[in-house]
Amino acid sequence: MAGEILIMIPQYGELNRIYSDFIVSHTFSFDKQKFITNFYKQYNDTKAFEAAILELVLDKQKEQYTLILDSLRAEIEKNILIYEKHPLFDDEIISRVCYHFADRYNIDIEEQLEVTQRLNKPLNEAYNRYDSIGYREHTAEEEKQAEKEYERCKAEYEKEKEELNRLYELQKQAKKEAFQYIENCCGDIYKLSFHFMEILAKYIPVAKDKPDEPNKQETQQNVSKERPEYFNTELLSLIHKVCVGEQFEDIATQDFYANMNLSSCEKGLKIKAREKIRVCYLIFLMSERLPKQDRDKWKNIILKQLDIDENYYKSKYKEPISDFPSDSNQKFAKEMDAIFR
Repeated sequence: MAGEILIMIPQYGELNRIYSDFIVSHTFSFDKQKFITNFYKQYNDTKAFEAAILELVLDKQKEQYTLILDSLRAEIEKNILIYEKHPLFDDEIISRVCYHFADRYNIDIEEQLEVTQRLNKPLNEAYNRYDSIGYREHTAEEEKQAEKEYERCKAEYEKEKEELNRLYELQKQAKKEAFQYIENCCGDIYKLSFHFMEILAKYIPVAKDKPDEPNKQETQQNVSKERPEYFNTELLSLIHKVCVGEQFEDIATQDFYANMNLSSCEKGLKIKAREKIRVCYLIFLMSERLPKQDRDKWKNIILKQLDIDENYYKSKYKEPISDFPSDSNQKFAKEMDAIFR
């Protein structure tokens, strides 16, 4: 199991290369989407990850496992920073490459279908000649020639029909494979990386810059800093009391606190059905409490975590305080006013 960590380091490195290549070239492919999805499916078990870390720590000398885990942490830190600083693949890009892969045999099928249909007419004509020859006077040689022509046309047609069926089967397999990888896992990997960082911190402390290392990379400096507390316990407790069970599914106070402060936790925050508009208004009120330098960053991340499209947010967040709000929106706005005034 400890060997999985050694494999994971270059896998994270390849993931980061895919991200970086997209940022530079804005090109993407199905093979890259397949790698990203397989990466998430392979490593999304945090318990297995910690078990592998523990086995590595018990099996190796401190100098050895520290070197390995530091290398892994560097790749994870880089992944987090790339995701936070740059716009990555959206659902439309991923859908486009998956559908392109699913349709890769369309042209070949159209061409082969044309060939097969073209051969169908002479086959029918040869069959009719051979079938009708018994209803008129004919020689044995004529019958033999008609049969031979029919068998030739039949063999030619069946050969091309077999090729057409082969292409249809390849198309079916391509569609099946494409739709297995159509989900966007980048945000899930981003959250998973924070879980990994939290686990790694148990076994190796976060290294601090030494006086003789003034040129440490910016990526390591930024991600190694302690993540800020955006909202205090008092405010979040009030929101939790009003909103959990109404706007959000049941979640413990500590997990609610962690989610709203963009920290790692066991349970993610989920919006209840038909409550998205009121959650948008809540996000607006909370973001207004933040300093300008933190406001957009927090809002963009929490929208992603709650699966709220930014355009939807912009069009809906003020509905509870519109000129003609619904009764439920008006009630919610009053509750929020009591908390945020």
